[in-house]
Amino acid sequence: MHKMRGDKVFLLVLTKGEASGSPEVREDECRSSAAILCADRLIFGNLSDTRVHDGRETIDAVEKVVDEVKPDIIYAPTFKDTHQDHRNTGHACLSAGRRCKIILMYEGASTQRDFSPQVFVDVTETFELKLKMTRVYGSQIGNHGVYAVAVKAIEGLAKFRGYQAGVDLAEAFEVGKFVFEI
Repeated sequence: MHKMRGDKVFLLVLTKGEASGSPEVREDECRSSAAILCADRLIFGNLSDTRVHDGRETIDAVEKVVDEVKPDIIYAPTFKDTHQDHRNTGHACLSAGRRCKIILMYEGASTQRDFSPQVFVDVTETFELKLKMTRVYGSQIGNHGVYAVAVKAIEGLAKFRGYQAGVDLAEAFEVGKFVFEI
């Protein structure tokens, strides 16, 4: 959506997934996904997989990028997640992005049931692009079952969030911070 509007998109990946796979494969997957998205830049934080904390090291890694690119919006994983790296990244992003006016927390495969979205984005027009980007992460999909099951889960969630929002397909976010400028 952002690229369609002419926005610049920067991606920060804090780890290379070395605890559960090949870091080279994971990096290639990230690069392929970023290329499909036409991201302006992909940045690696070089933190240790499964050892991301919400403290100074992670905050510094995120803040370095925030200070450089000065984003209007930060998307971060919700801290209502069972994966410690995701949860801690969400907390660190709130600290590192304290001068950013909008921080939206997204849900993922390991998000807990108490995720309670307040913001919905209609992704009907861009959903096929999301599926195309998802396909490049074969090493991670293999950890959670076959690709067809993953696609059905992604589609099911988008339809459910779309139903909640009154559109065909949607992604949902919790508000980490939202300064509404009128």
